[in-house]
Amino acid sequence: MRKWKVLAVLLAVAFVAIPSFGQTNEELLRRMDAMQAQIDALATENDGLRSEKDDELLEAQINVLSERLVAGTTVKSVANPVTLTGEFRNRSGWSIGDTFLGEEHEGSWSDTRVRLGFAYDFTRDVTAFAELQSHWAWGDGGSTDGFFNGEVTTDVDMYQAWIEMRNVFNRPELSSRSGRQEIVLGNQFQFGNADWYNGWVFDASRFDWDSEAFSITGIIAKLTSFDRDFNQVTSFFTPHDDDSLYSVYFTLKTIKNNKLDLYWIYINGHGGATGGSGNYINSLGFSPGGTYYFHTLGARFGGVLPNVAAGLDYNVEGAYQFGSINPGGNDVDGWAVEAEVGLTFSKESMFRVYVRFLWAEGPDGGDSGYIPLFPNRHSNTGFRARYGIFDLIPMANVLTLQAGVSFDPAKDWTIGLGAIWATTDEDVGPLQDDYGWEIDAWVEHRYSEVLTVGAGMAVLFPDDAIEFLWGIDDDTQWLFYLQARLLF
Repeated sequence: MRKWKVLAVLLAVAFVAIPSFGQTNEELLRRMDAMQAQIDALATENDGLRSEKDDELLEAQINVLSERLVAGTTVKSVANPVTLTGEFRNRSGWSIGDTFLGEEHEGSWSDTRVRLGFAYDFTRDVTAFAELQSHWAWGDGGSTDGFFNGEVTTDVDMYQAWIEMRNVFNRPELSSRSGRQEIVLGNQFQFGNADWYNGWVFDASRFDWDSEAFSITGIIAKLTSFDRDFNQVTSFFTPHDDDSLYSVYFTLKTIKNNKLDLYWIYINGHGGATGGSGNYINSLGFSPGGTYYFHTLGARFGGVLPNVAAGLDYNVEGAYQFGSINPGGNDVDGWAVEAEVGLTFSKESMFRVYVRFLWAEGPDGGDSGYIPLFPNRHSNTGFRARYGIFDLIPMANVLTLQAGVSFDPAKDWTIGLGAIWATTDEDVGPLQDDYGWEIDAWVEHRYSEVLTVGAGMAVLFPDDAIEFLWGIDDDTQWLFYLQARLLF
């Protein structure tokens, strides 16, 4: 464009100059001045065009650099989609009347749990999931003292990390999941996720066959180990005395509105088997470094009768354990039965009353009695407090009865009330007589689709057995909590 404008000026000069020879000098000078003015104007315009073009070139170069920067910092994933999940939970508690090991410890505390999960769907049949968790008590490792002292305890741990394959061998019923994972089966009497606290996770491989008529789950898991096989070289020279768990869990679905579960669980405890919440091995004085080889056989039947009022729900589960504990030569031999019946009167208010019963056989002579594995005692949903908000009543060597009610007084609100009484099944030294009574009350408000706010109160009337078990006195104990839980 600039070249054509300059050429036009030159042609104009030539065109004007030829006839100018026949004109007066004054006329020639006047026309020369006019042409000079045009040339100056064109020169000014040309400078502006050059500046504008330079700006365009500069902008283009900046765009190229930006694209390179983006290409260098963007992670391209073959997973589609990548899903982010998470949880933020804050809870505060207050205790009144507590005496622990002879010292008063009334007061308040707060804690926070944060989870961030990343699910990667690579194909329709392949998913990987990783979930980070951090948990801390308020004031523990904070920087409110004005300087960083290096004592922060808010460590971030890998809570879950697994790979799942579906449609294995072109069978849509067959899937597998390997890695660190929560395992929730049945009514969580044997396998739960302990979501009220920091969770139960297993380093395990799980295989599932899930059809319309039945499902069957096989589990191979490593429990707490004294030998940690980190890599091939160090693992080669270890005795591999890890604790292991093997299980087959079967569910029959063909009975309308009901399910029948049958299961076998084997604890292969080379170096000190670990049980779940309420584990009673250490309370019996058995060595935590000993060996524990025992089986758990169980059955559960549960469901709902929808035509009774607004629904009659029930759950009955029984388990028997047998095996051996060493040193000491003690036998693992114990039964446990849990049963619950609930009746919902109104679908609008969800007004429900329930009764629950638990009997777990205590130690007798050289027999261990029943040893709890990995039950969920206290959930953020479902049964909330299985055996009291305090969670002090054990699930071993116990006979307990409880009753309660829950209802929705308004939209997005739920209120619950309950009472529980417990006693020992067998006297074990000072561990005898009753555990005592507990009365619970709680309320939840579903503030939004992702946020639930809850509060609760519990009153414990301890008796001799629970005083000995937990080192508290016989004063009435009070517990209050306030919780906000955001899930996405």
